[in-house]
Formats: sequence, structure tokens, C-alpha cells
Amino acid sequence: MWKKLREFDREILKYIGLISQLGLIMVSSILIFFFLGLFLDKLIHTGHILTIIFIIIGVFTGGYTVYKTLMKFYEKQ
Repeated sequence: MWKKLREFDREILKYIGLISQLGLIMVSSILIFFFLGLFLDKLIHTGHILTIIFIIIGVFTGGYTVYKTLMKFYEKQ
């Protein structure tokens, strides 16, 4: 019984780690592109156009990186 419980705990920890990693990837990607867009908006004086564009790019970049990470994770199993 203890052996099954330990394997179950390992599986839970593995998936919690994966979910945490995916969340950090998305948040960091969006924040990096947000601040880059904000910096360029202040530098070029374009209002908030570049910030919005860079947030969208950050979402797509984060989504693509999450997709690649998930594919790599499931290839190992």
C-alpha cells in the first residue's frame, strides 16, 4: 500500500511541477513583451499601440512555448 501511495505522490508532484512551469512560462512571456512594448511606446511616443501589439505577441509566444513544453513532456512518458 505504501508503495502505491508513494508512486501516486510522485505523479502528483510531477504534474504540479508541470503546471507551475507552464504558468511561469506564460506569465513571464507576457510580462517581458509587455514591458518591452511599454518601453518602446515611451521611446517612440506612440501611445499604447506597441504595448498592445507586444502583449499579443507575448501571448502567442508563451502559448507556443507551452505547446512545445507539453509535447516534450509527453514524449518522455
